[in-house]
Amino acid sequence: MVADEILRELRGKIKKMITLLQRYTTENKALREELKKKEEEINIKKRELEALETKFETLKLAKSISGIGTGNDGARDKINVIIRDLDRCIGLLNR
Repeated sequence: MVADEILRELRGKIKKMITLLQRYTTENKALREELKKKEEEINIKKRELEALETKFETLKLAKSISGIGTGNDGARDKINVIIRDLDRCIGLLNR
């Protein structure tokens, strides 16, 4: 009698453990899928941010070259920096 009760109790606990395992496995899968989606969203936002930063730098450069706001000296300085960078790149390519 006592062995039957212990066995019944043990079976009940095993069933409960299996149910919990299935539930947590399903939840884990759903969370992994959600994490993957969020990582994809983050990557998309990073690419958008990089594009916007590039656009911003281009607009800043265009604004300074056109002389709006910074004056001619600022535009001249920007152009000189660009020319120096180009000269450095050409020098590296010639090596």
